[in-house]
Amino acid sequence: MSHSKLILPFFRILLTKPGIILKSLFHGVNNTLMQEKVVKTAKIPKGFPSVDILDLLPDFNVKISNYSFLNGTSTPIDIALLKALAGTFKDCSYLEIGSWRGESIANVADVAKECVSISLSDKEMHAIGFGERFTNMQRFFSKGKTNIQYIHHNSLTFDFSKLNKKFDLIFVDGDHAYEAVKKDTENVFNLLKDENSIIVWHDYLANFELPAWHVVAAIWDGTPEEKRKNLYSVSNTLCAIYTTKKIKTTVLDYPTYPNKSFDVEIKAIPIEK
Repeated sequence: MSHSKLILPFFRILLTKPGIILKSLFHGVNNTLMQEKVVKTAKIPKGFPSVDILDLLPDFNVKISNYSFLNGTSTPIDIALLKALAGTFKDCSYLEIGSWRGESIANVADVAKECVSISLSDKEMHAIGFGERFTNMQRFFSKGKTNIQYIHHNSLTFDFSKLNKKFDLIFVDGDHAYEAVKKDTENVFNLLKDENSIIVWHDYLANFELPAWHVVAAIWDGTPEEKRKNLYSVSNTLCAIYTTKKIKTTVLDYPTYPNKSFDVEIKAIPIEK
């Protein structure tokens, strides 16, 4: 497409919906500023060291179900990563921040002993502008799982001491703004059961190969200084991970040369209304 064909639509959007352009420009500038901050303070110009998913989980072979292929959920391999990690713990205790339709926690519940979901209440969702259509989808895929405890509360204002428990595996996938990710990160480090416990953050990457720098900065700033050496990105996923496991690392570089392939089988199952 020629440049001239792009200019007219651009100006049409600029005149009729300037907020879209301003938001995109702000996001780009903010991401660049966050990148400069992290590179300067943390000395990680490519983001966290990358671990290969096969070094983390050598027998990685996971089937997931209850997946919608709709907006707002994790990718299939992100959910498979969580399910596989949960399976490495005996009687896994799992905490998830930000569940919405419940696709990820429903899959983890199949292999974990107990799961806790902390997500916005319907009232909180309405207060920030989400309508009935969004609230009606809360826990759509997970509501039939008997080993899930639901806490309807904003994680940023929730008193985690009320849980009175620690966790083997924690998934942070709530509000992705810098301050929110930082706050969630600070909170979950106090909830780890032992030195083998794991934290996974979603949307650490903006796509499968390029960091979302405001999330990188938030995780880094929210992690205790002595634990930052155990922060990694996980290959082929959008996730970052905290683990004390000693794993070979590489530098995430774009474009990434493939070193593995995945077999994918997709079967659609109608949902009765």
